[in-house]
Amino acid sequence: MPVSVNDPFLLASFSSTTHHHQQQQAVSCSTEERDITPTNNDEDSGLLVVAVQGEGVQLYNTADQKCILSYSTPPGYSFAGSAQTLHKSTLRHVYAVVAKGTDVTAKDEGKTVWMWKEESSTPSSVAAAADSDMAVDTVKSSSARKAVQKFDRKIHQLLVSALLPNHIILANADASISLVTGDLKRVINTKELLAASTTTTTTTTKSKRDKKDATPAQDTTGHMVWASSFNTTGSWISSNALARQTFVIMTVVESANNKLTVTLSYVNEEHRGFSTFGSVELETAAGASGFAFDVKAGQFSFLTADGLLKVYHFEVATGDHALSARETLTLPLPGYATSSAPAPAAKAGKKGAKVATVMDSKVHRVDAVAMGDNYLALAGIHQVNDKAEHTLTIWDIQYGTLQAKHIVPGNFTAQNTTCQLALLPDSTLVMTLSTLLNTTIKSDIYLCPFYAEPVSLLGAMGKMRDTAPFLGQQGSILAQDAYTSTTTSLLVPSGLSMIGKGKDLLNAGADLDKQLDASHSAERTALASLASESKTSTAQDFEKVFFSHVEHQIADAVSDRLVRHNTDGEKVKAAPQDMDVDTEPVVKATAEASSSKKTKKAVKAAAKAAKEAKEAEEEKKAHAVEDVAGGSSSESSSDEDEDEELIVLSSDEEKHDEADVEEEDEYEVDEFEERSKREANLKAIETWRKIEAAAVKKHKGDRRLLRLGRKHAPLPELSHHFLTTVVGRCFVTLANGQPDMSFWPANVVEYLIKNQLVGNSNPGAGEGGIALGLMEREQWSLLELALQKLYDIPEMDMVVMMKQVIGLNKQQSSTTAATKSSTSVPNVASFLNTIMVAPRNDVFMQQAIKRFTVEELAIILEILKDWIVIWDQRGGLGHQNQRPDKKQLLGGLPGYGVLVDMTTLILDVHFPSLILSPYMHPVLKTIQEAIQREAESSNQLEQSLRGALGLFDRTHRQSVALKKATSSAAIGAAESTVSHGGNDKRRRRKWVGGGIQEYSVEIIHL
Repeated sequence: MPVSVNDPFLLASFSSTTHHHQQQQAVSCSTEERDITPTNNDEDSGLLVVAVQGEGVQLYNTADQKCILSYSTPPGYSFAGSAQTLHKSTLRHVYAVVAKGTDVTAKDEGKTVWMWKEESSTPSSVAAAADSDMAVDTVKSSSARKAVQKFDRKIHQLLVSALLPNHIILANADASISLVTGDLKRVINTKELLAASTTTTTTTTKSKRDKKDATPAQDTTGHMVWASSFNTTGSWISSNALARQTFVIMTVVESANNKLTVTLSYVNEEHRGFSTFGSVELETAAGASGFAFDVKAGQFSFLTADGLLKVYHFEVATGDHALSARETLTLPLPGYATSSAPAPAAKAGKKGAKVATVMDSKVHRVDAVAMGDNYLALAGIHQVNDKAEHTLTIWDIQYGTLQAKHIVPGNFTAQNTTCQLALLPDSTLVMTLSTLLNTTIKSDIYLCPFYAEPVSLLGAMGKMRDTAPFLGQQGSILAQDAYTSTTTSLLVPSGLSMIGKGKDLLNAGADLDKQLDASHSAERTALASLASESKTSTAQDFEKVFFSHVEHQIADAVSDRLVRHNTDGEKVKAAPQDMDVDTEPVVKATAEASSSKKTKKAVKAAAKAAKEAKEAEEEKKAHAVEDVAGGSSSESSSDEDEDEELIVLSSDEEKHDEADVEEEDEYEVDEFEERSKREANLKAIETWRKIEAAAVKKHKGDRRLLRLGRKHAPLPELSHHFLTTVVGRCFVTLANGQPDMSFWPANVVEYLIKNQLVGNSNPGAGEGGIALGLMEREQWSLLELALQKLYDIPEMDMVVMMKQVIGLNKQQSSTTAATKSSTSVPNVASFLNTIMVAPRNDVFMQQAIKRFTVEELAIILEILKDWIVIWDQRGGLGHQNQRPDKKQLLGGLPGYGVLVDMTTLILDVHFPSLILSPYMHPVLKTIQEAIQREAESSNQLEQSLRGALGLFDRTHRQSVALKKATSSAAIGAAESTVSHGGNDKRRRRKWVGGGIQEYSVEIIHL
C-alpha cells in the first residue's frame, strides 16, 4: 500500500472563551526554524510551536509529547495565524502577530508583533529540568522579556527562515510584503504585489526580473489570502533560473475580479529588497481555501468554493526563465463545507464603498498540506448523507485517487468547527480541531504518523473503486463518468491509456491513435451493456455480451500477430497441408534430373564438336596425298581401273608421323570432353544448390507458419477498469450482504480465473476476495480451480475454506460421482490435497493453522497418515525415482516432501494439544514409524555410498586442500608485495585494505 496512516493520537487539549467572536483559528501550529546543523538527536526535529488564543505560545516536543516552554499572554489577546520561531545558534526568537486585545484599538488590530528572545537549550535538557523542578507542573514558563512593535499595515502572516537569520517577512493583508529586521525596529523594504504585476491569463507568464518598475494596473485592489516560503535548494526551480540557497516568498492574492494572482518573490540582498521571479493569474471563483504547495514537485493546489480540487503544475522556461502554470487535475469533491464572512473590500473611510463577501482565510473550515511524492493531506467537515463528519484524507494528486481516509469521532458541524494541518519533518501530520460549544471553544491537537512511498499507476488504479464512493458516485460503474473522465487522461502521459501489441510508437503514431480510439470505443460499448441491468438482466445475456467482446479482442490480437509476421490467415491454414509432404526427396530428385539432362546435352555437344574437328583434319590429309600422287610419273592408271581403290604406299617414317598425329588428336578430344563435362557438372551443382536453398527457405517458412498456426490464441487485452466492473457485477450481493445467486455468470468467472486475468484481491469481489466469494456461493469446483490458478489467496482464507469443507462433510452424506455438481461439497482429502499444493508462505500458514480445532486436526492427520502409509507401502521416496520437491504424482497422491512439510507445520503449532489427546496417539505413532523407516533407509543408503565412493571422497578432499594451500600462498605473497611497496599497481589496488576475507564452504558428502 503506497500510503499508511496510523490512528491519530492526542497531543494536547485546550479550552478558551475569549476569541469566539473574532472568527480566528483557536489553536494554530507550526514547526520551528533552525539555522544550525541538525544533530543526531531526533527530538530536535519534532519541535512544534502552538499559538493558543487567550493563553500564549507554547513549545512542544513531539518526541516525548511534552510542553517544554511556555510564553504567556493576557487572557484578552488573540493571535493572527500561527506563531513563528527561529532558532539561531543559542538564541530562540518567537514571533506572534496580535489580532485583537483588550488594550488594542480597532485601528491597530493585526498590526502589532510580539517577540520573545531568550537563550535556548536542547529539548532533552529542558524537559529534564522541567521534570526535576516540579512533578505536577512540567511546563517551564519562559522568563524572556517581550518586545512589542507596531506597523502601518495590517499583517496577514509572518514568515521566518534560517536563510534570513536577521530578518523576518511580513505578508500584509493589502497584498504587499515587507522586509523587517529581526529586532522589529526597522522596515527595510515594502513591495506592492498587484501594482508590480499586469493582467494575464491562466498560463501567461511574467518576466523573471523587472529591474524597472512596471506600470501599475488600473485595478490594484485585492487582499492576501495565503502566503508561504521555501528554499530553492532541492526545489522545482533549477539552479540556472535561480541560485541555490535563495529565500522565495510565495503569495496568493485574490483581486476584486475574483482572480488569484500567485507571485514568487525572492530577497535580493544586493538591493536590500524584493525582486519578482514571476507571477501567474488563475481563474477561479471567490472563496478558495485549503492552499498547499509541494516545493519539490512545483504543484500548487487549492479547493474552490464550489468543491473542486484544482492542481496546477508550475514550470520555468529554460530560455527566458519565464514562469507558467499548467492545470493538471480538477477533481470534484462534493460535501466539503466552506463558509464566507464579510470583509471590507475598500477603506472604511470612504462613504458608499461596496462591501464584498470574501472567504476569511483565518477560518479554516478545510485545510490542506502537501506531503511530498504527489500526496496531499486534506482535512475538514465532509457531508455524507446529511451527516457531518470530520475526515482526514490523503489524495494522490498525480492520478486523482483517494489513498487513505480517517474519520475523527465526535459531534461536528460546518458552522462550529475549524481545523488546521501542519507537517513535521519526521513524517507526522499535525491536525488541530477547534469546536465551538455554547461560549467555549475546545481545541485538540492530534499527531498522525504516516508512511508514504511514491504511487504507481497500478497502485492508483487499485484505489479508483474506493475513490468513487467518497466522491458521491454510488451505484453503477457508469455513474463514475464524472470521475473517470477527469482521471483517465492522467493515467499515462500524452493521453495514452494503453499500448497495442506489435506497433511502432514512433512511425505509426496515427494508426496507433486510431486503434486506441477503436479499442476504447468497443470497451465502452461492452461496459455499457455489462453494467446495465436492463440490457444484461440474466446471466446468459451477460455471458453472451462478455464473450462477444472477448472474441472480438482475440480476433484483433490474432490479426495483429499475422501483420507482425507479414502473413495472412490463408497461408497459415495451408501450412499444415504443405508440411505433410516430405520435400527433401523431391528436392534431390529434381536436382539430379536437371543436372543429368544438362550433363548429357553438354556431352553430346562436345562429342559433335570433336567429330567435326576430326573430319576436317582427315579432309586436309586427303588433299595432301592427292597432291603427291598427281606429281609421280612411275605409276599410271587406265580407264578401266578408275573405279578401283587408290592405294598409296608410304615409307616407315611417314607411317610414324601419321600415328603421332592421330594420338594428338585423340588427346585433344579427350581433354576437351573432360573440361566440358566438368563445367557442366559445376553448373549442375550450382543449379542444385539454388533449388535446394529455395526449397529449404520454403520449408522454413512453412514451419514458421505451422508454429504460428499451432500457437494458442492470445489472451484479450482487458483494462483494469473493465475487469473490476465485470467482477463486481459477477459477485453482486443483496441488501442484507448475502450473495445474489439469481445472477451468477459462472462461465465468465471460470474464464477469468482459468486464464489468470484477475487476482484474488480484485476490488470488484469485495473485501473478502474471489476465493471467499466462491465459497459463499458454494462453487467448489471453481474454488479448486482458483486455488490452482490464483497466487494471492491468503493462507488464512485457505484455512477458513478447509474448516468449512470439514464441517459440511460432517453434516451431509457422501455424494456419488453421478450426482456430483459444481455446488457439491468436495471430499476432505481431495480439498486438502489442493490446499497443500497451492502457493503459500509457510510462515503465514503456520499462523493460520492455529485456527484448527482438535477434532479438525484428527481428520487432517488421519488423511496425512493414510498418504504416508501409501508411500511406505510403495517403498518410500528412494524406490519411486521421484524428485523430493515434486508436489503431486500421477493419480493425485501428494509428494512426499509436501506431506512432511504439512505434518511438520501442524505438529509445530498443535504439539501440546496433540499430546493431551490420547486418541490421537495411534495416528501420530504410525506417522512416526513411517518417517523413521524412511530416515533409516536414507542412512543405510548413505553408508553404502560412503564405502563405494570413499576413494573419490579422499581424492576430492586432497584436491580441495591443495587449492586452499595454493590460494593461501598467493594471498600471502600479495600481502607481502603490498607491505614492501611492490611495483605492481594493479595488484596493490586489488589487495589494499586487507584483501578478500577468508571464508570456507561446508560440503556434505553422501
